[in-house]
Amino acid sequence: MRQESGNLTRTGAGALVALAMLLAAFVGSASAAIQIEEFGGSVLDEAGLPEHQAAAHPYEASTHFKFPMDANGLSEEDLKTAVVHLPPGFIGNPLAVPRCEEGRSVNLIEPENLCPASSQVGIVDIGLKEGLVLENLPVYSLDPPPGVPARFGFNVIFPDVFVEARLRPDDYGIDVIARDANQALNVTGVNFTFWGVPASTAHDSERIGFGCSDIFVGTPCSAGVVPKPFVTNPSDCSAGPLTTTLEVDSWQTQGVFDSASFNHDDSFSPPEPMSVEGCEALDFQPELKLQPTSSSAGSPSGLNVDLTVPLSDDPDGLAVPPVKRVEVTLPQGTAVNPSSANGLGACASAQIGLGTDAPASCPDAAKIGTVEVASPLVDHPLLGTIYLAKQGDNPFGSLLALYLAIEDEESGVVVKLPGRVTADPVSGQLRAVFDDNPQLPFESMRIRFKGGNRAPLSTPTSCGTYATSFEISSWAGQSVSGSSSFQITSGPNGAPCPSNQFAPGFDAGTVNPVAGSYSPFVLRLTREDGTQPLGAVTATLPDGLLGRLKGIPYCSDAALAGVSGALGTGATQLAASSCPAASQVGTVSVGAGAGPNPFYVDTGKAYLAGPYKGAPLSMAFITPAIAGPFDLGSVVVRAALRVNPVTAQITAVSDPLPSILHGIPLNLRDVRVNLSKPEFTLNPTSCDPMGFTGLAYSALGASAPLAERFQVAGCGQLAFEPTLKMRFYGAPPRRGGFPKLKAVLTAPRGQANIGKAVVLMPKTELLEQGHIRTICTRDQWASDSCPKASIYGKARAWTPLLDKPLQGDVYLRANGGARELPDLVADLKGQIEIELVGYVDSVNARLRTRFVNVPDAPVSRFVLDMQGGRKGLLAHNTNVCKTTPRASVKFDGQNGKFRDLEPRVAVGGCGKGKQRGR
Repeated sequence: MRQESGNLTRTGAGALVALAMLLAAFVGSASAAIQIEEFGGSVLDEAGLPEHQAAAHPYEASTHFKFPMDANGLSEEDLKTAVVHLPPGFIGNPLAVPRCEEGRSVNLIEPENLCPASSQVGIVDIGLKEGLVLENLPVYSLDPPPGVPARFGFNVIFPDVFVEARLRPDDYGIDVIARDANQALNVTGVNFTFWGVPASTAHDSERIGFGCSDIFVGTPCSAGVVPKPFVTNPSDCSAGPLTTTLEVDSWQTQGVFDSASFNHDDSFSPPEPMSVEGCEALDFQPELKLQPTSSSAGSPSGLNVDLTVPLSDDPDGLAVPPVKRVEVTLPQGTAVNPSSANGLGACASAQIGLGTDAPASCPDAAKIGTVEVASPLVDHPLLGTIYLAKQGDNPFGSLLALYLAIEDEESGVVVKLPGRVTADPVSGQLRAVFDDNPQLPFESMRIRFKGGNRAPLSTPTSCGTYATSFEISSWAGQSVSGSSSFQITSGPNGAPCPSNQFAPGFDAGTVNPVAGSYSPFVLRLTREDGTQPLGAVTATLPDGLLGRLKGIPYCSDAALAGVSGALGTGATQLAASSCPAASQVGTVSVGAGAGPNPFYVDTGKAYLAGPYKGAPLSMAFITPAIAGPFDLGSVVVRAALRVNPVTAQITAVSDPLPSILHGIPLNLRDVRVNLSKPEFTLNPTSCDPMGFTGLAYSALGASAPLAERFQVAGCGQLAFEPTLKMRFYGAPPRRGGFPKLKAVLTAPRGQANIGKAVVLMPKTELLEQGHIRTICTRDQWASDSCPKASIYGKARAWTPLLDKPLQGDVYLRANGGARELPDLVADLKGQIEIELVGYVDSVNARLRTRFVNVPDAPVSRFVLDMQGGRKGLLAHNTNVCKTTPRASVKFDGQNGKFRDLEPRVAVGGCGKGKQRGR
């Protein structure tokens, strides 16, 4: 011991002091917080020069600090806590020497129980009150308590002083912490030195410990173990001067810290920057292997990732720089599996707590894998978890992100790293990047993403060899690129390799197939794993399977255009649909993902919409794409509803089904439509065997026919009682008059629909062929350009299925065949368009009109008004007031029933009571 009034110095020999001399009087508290007068440090090679080589193991690394003293040589405050924040990447390996086991002592006055010399890692000088300095006190590596990565100890006076090392949670640099310094010592300064290679023979003269010949510094003492590096310089040559910071508080003002920093070694002139160089000399040869857990095509799969970094513990060499960045690009076809959303959760930023050492509180449902890390800094594997990060609520604000969380209770090591995952918006190809990883060495990292039916990934859909590319960069600036290959050798579930076929399943029908009744309608399209993805569908419904549009508003084009596909907007659509509730006619359910358990989105809705792509009506299917913790916005698929104008048969033509959303391939497996609005879907009144037909298209352009049998029952229970009234008017009732004709058909609601109608005009009427002047040609009809002169009447039809009647002109149209007379066609327009075609001829000198293809649709009233006079097609061949004109009518019901009528035709212009039989 010696007294110094200036900076702390070290002598070649230390001395034990008497206990009475060391037990100092209690120093009272002061009014001001503790102040740091001086703080500095050095990193030196064996020649005593600054060690600037990156990843080198310096001869020694030291810090020193001192506090102001009063006139009596006393520090104004009593040191309680000292924390040294080392620069990131400045590493100490506590396993470089054997640890002093519990039960041994760091107290020099117990030499028989002293820690072994092999566990010494440095020395410390302590400045005490009144200028006393204790020099060259040995610092030993000790067995740390649970939850502490490393502990070091030395003894100034009872009790022992323990210094602990921990990882900072923000940048994973090392903090060296001494707590609860002996207040009685009134510490005025400290000079703390760690040896770069503690077991090196260069430190034999400074070593003190059990097994040495004596406990005085200066007597050579071998460590007796193989030298290994303990201190390693950082590997980041781009960081500039490295800053070391000290924080201290006192017993008198606990929790009130003063701080000081240095980034130059002021013991040299000029001051030497604390920086590293020579990164290009470092060796960095990492290896990465990736293998899916399944070798079957188009199947759920986990992923095994093995990253190894060969390290060196040569005390005379340079360390391998730590991994800074890992970028992995999976082969195209290996993609996110929507099936994994079943039961999946996500970890919010507040739950992972990045930048803190608090344990992650992520939900178990967010766990998608495990991690195991082997590091030379700990004597056991570090185990952790891979969590799925919450969409948007992660450091990248991205759809996809991961958290790697290691929380080792034994060592107290807590590491929480975010990784960004991007999915190509067109192909779904995945790229993962973990950047700015801790500047800490590890030998291997094993990541296991879970497999099984709900695995997070799906394999490519074809057999073959696939390569994952990677690029791994070090903190020293080196970058290693490479690839890791795997093979897909079978189809799903071990079947032969997929042949790229497309054979979707198809089901359709009504829930209650009772003739003439309302019933929910269901349609389902399915696809097996390993087949081409669904692209679009065209389905033609059976004759007479119709929808009741009355009272249902359309979801407008503007409303549909406002449905957002942006990320995170699906929940908004789910809470408040863009379409009016009154326009909803059913629901949609979609199953997506590989494996036997697709994820189902059951929140889609089907809405009635207006004209679309030339069709008079359409369906709009809106599905909020919310799958587990993901909200991919909303999907709108429209289907044009084309109505056959002759049969009223409906054909639905869908837009392409989505195959990928925001880089997530949907892998659609099951699409279900349920039109369940009460009294919307109406069954036919014909019980003939019928069927659904159509085509399904794959996203790759293939097509497959669709067919499903359909037949209703109970037709015989339906009544069939249509009536027809006719009237001649507007012309003299005598022979040669050209009357107008009004025909009114009525049919009671709930009965079978008309399938065929044949009307024979009374014998009193002839066809006036001379009035057939202008006929609409077939080409004109097809182009909707019939001349006005081809109009010979008007017609209106009322149906309970529509809000307003269909109405339009009645034309004479060329029949396109061998018949002499043109067809009589009513062009009925409204929400839909129907062509009611009557074939005109004569039978037994009576004019006949046959309607042989009447749609199986309910018509409560039909009114036909034919012109008279110069455009009249009828001519009286007698005075109709002197006879009783009767028509002959035969109706065939869609249910197979018939109705024959002989309605009397009323005649206008006969005068009161002058028509015979009136």
